[in-house]
Amino acid sequence: MIKKTFNYQLYRINWEDICSDSAWATDTEFDKMEVSHCISIGFLYKKTQKYIWIFASYEINDLGEITFGERTVIPANNIIKMEKING
Repeated sequence: MIKKTFNYQLYRINWEDICSDSAWATDTEFDKMEVSHCISIGFLYKKTQKYIWIFASYEINDLGEITFGERTVIPANNIIKMEKING
């Protein structure tokens, strides 16, 4: 049996994402277009200079293995702020 411990910290992440629209628009409407301002809350799985990986759900099965759900990868350049949530 593999026994793993849960050593992941919970974060609130503010980040920007691409916004696109395939409809026709005037220049005035186009000038109002912005990126999406996203907030994700999840456990930090891994972080590199290019990306962060988070997940929101997990299970520890009968073998002691952790499986991850609601997984997200965010480009690090898109992150505005990362705030650790103390629990």
